[in-house]
Amino acid sequence: MGEFSQHCKGNVLCFANNQNLTVKLSDSSDSQVHIFNSFTGDRKKFSLANIKFRKEDKWCNSAKGVYFNLMEEGIKPKAYQIVLDGEVLRSDGPMLTAAISVGISLALRKAMNLDLSDNRLALLCYKVCTLFCSENTKYSTIITMLDAKEGNFILFDLGNMTYAEIGDPFPGSKQRMLMVDCRIPPDAMREEIRHRHEQTSAAFRLLRDKAPRLPIRDFPVSELRDRMIPVDEETRRICATVLEDSMAAAGMQRVFERKDCIQIGRSLGKIGKMIRDDLELSCPEMDWMVKRASEVPLCYGAGVLFNGISAYVLLVIEESSIDLYKAKLEDYEHIFGFKAEVSILAPGRGWSLVSQSS
Repeated sequence: MGEFSQHCKGNVLCFANNQNLTVKLSDSSDSQVHIFNSFTGDRKKFSLANIKFRKEDKWCNSAKGVYFNLMEEGIKPKAYQIVLDGEVLRSDGPMLTAAISVGISLALRKAMNLDLSDNRLALLCYKVCTLFCSENTKYSTIITMLDAKEGNFILFDLGNMTYAEIGDPFPGSKQRMLMVDCRIPPDAMREEIRHRHEQTSAAFRLLRDKAPRLPIRDFPVSELRDRMIPVDEETRRICATVLEDSMAAAGMQRVFERKDCIQIGRSLGKIGKMIRDDLELSCPEMDWMVKRASEVPLCYGAGVLFNGISAYVLLVIEESSIDLYKAKLEDYEHIFGFKAEVSILAPGRGWSLVSQSS
């Protein structure tokens, strides 16, 4: 929850999924950085003497940005041969940029014994993503990659730049949270999501003009919904939905602590419907998945999970009804041409050191 909360300095609820990125460093044979992407098969290289963003370098710009920003901070990083591997490489945009920048920064910190705290490293990666690569990467995404603990969700307060860990309420329950990957192309919704972020940013700029002294995250949603604020209809819908999503994310802390899985499902369903109807952000594949969920007994709600460029369907369902939902998905591949993947959501962990040798 809270995909668009950065525009109102609100709340966002995150977790680390089970995709991974492995970064391997070894000594370079010359003074250049050599990088191999095992997913695309691409090999890139660049000199530390002249680092510039180049659109044609795509994913490699993340690595270049790490070296560039380290040198901007007075750190002279060593040129290495770098091998990237893992499922994350199938992604694109903000998620891939964040993962590569975090992974390479951590690897360089360990290999060179750099005096670089987690907070400083996170800020460096954020600058790589947003300034060097011009991606709409959220700071909360980077912190989640760094600090996520297995079995915990993370609730961010973007206004105060603080966060809290919340335990997974589903273990030991009869309910489960399912994550459905529609398997649409990774960048199928990228431009649509980017456009909605641009619209949301513009909408909140207009709203700030109406209440310059009030923290925008505390703007009364009721006044927007009741059309008491003189703004255009699109601004009203966007701001009201984003503020409600932010408040729902904050409210999840109490609901999770109570282990009220049914209420979690209802909140997911309510916010998911607003995002579809008010932000007009969806696709036929996800709409079909959500519709099938509504037809299954003891499914308490289905919503949408964003990862920066694409989206998944989340639903809360009784364990006894999972097979009924999966049976309904058998027609999905015939209709849309993609084979959906269904898994039980289990928050993963952030980074770890796999091995080190001299």
